Amino acid sequence: MATDHKIQFNSVAQEYQMYHQLPMAQLVAELIGKGLGDCNKTRILDLAGGSGHFARQAIDAGAERVDVVDTSMSMMEVGKAIETKLGREGRIHWHCADASLPLWQQGIDILPEGQYDIVMANWLLDHAYSVQDLEGMWQNIAAGLKPGGTFLGVRVTEPGMLGGTGAEGKYGAKLEEFENIPGGVKYRATIQCEPSFAFQAASMEDSYNMTDKIPRKLGITDFEVLAIEDTEVFKKDPEFWKQHQEKPVYTTVMARKR
Repeated sequence: MATDHKIQFNSVAQEYQMYHQLPMAQLVAELIGKGLGDCNKTRILDLAGGSGHFARQAIDAGAERVDVVDTSMSMMEVGKAIETKLGREGRIHWHCADASLPLWQQGIDILPEGQYDIVMANWLLDHAYSVQDLEGMWQNIAAGLKPGGTFLGVRVTEPGMLGGTGAEGKYGAKLEEFENIPGGVKYRATIQCEPSFAFQAASMEDSYNMTDKIPRKLGITDFEVLAIEDTEVFKKDPEFWKQHQEKPVYTTVMARKR
């Protein structure tokens, strides 16, 4: 993963917090909540966890400990400040590391391999600039999970990614300037909050086509797409979500480790 891609969120750490007000973010938050379920006494690894938005959802759902891993210190500093205001420091642990490289060789104080009940990777897979990056991400996910543990993650997907609502930005993120790279595509994502901000992203075909050959080889199976129709966000305005329902731009996926 190129260095500039690792640190690009440092410059938009504050702006990124506005993302959570967008329609797509509200839908994702509800889907992640459904995927997490009752987290009582669970230990969770949150890869590319940023400022800890999903980590806080997990803590609210009863998680005992969440380890957030991210390359952006600025994003994590925002998260630490939020936790301080909430008065519950010590429940979320913050680690600066690259989730595309072997985590347990980066000197961070996370749990040993195979000790996490849940590993989250929300949007992580859309920062894989090569098949090697994607393999590294999935290797960390597989290494972190207990046998029978749960993977939970949001990713960009076809058929909506390369056109339709992805290009229009209807739900809050506009995807454009696509360029083919070995194994996938790289592109620019503009988050249409106020103020708007943009960043570079890249997705490999194995991920956006939902083929998932890489994780299956690592023992991660039973992939399940969480249905947007089951969310209150969708039920409030099905017509608004119709395009996304028919041609999803992103999807929330669960899987299990054998």
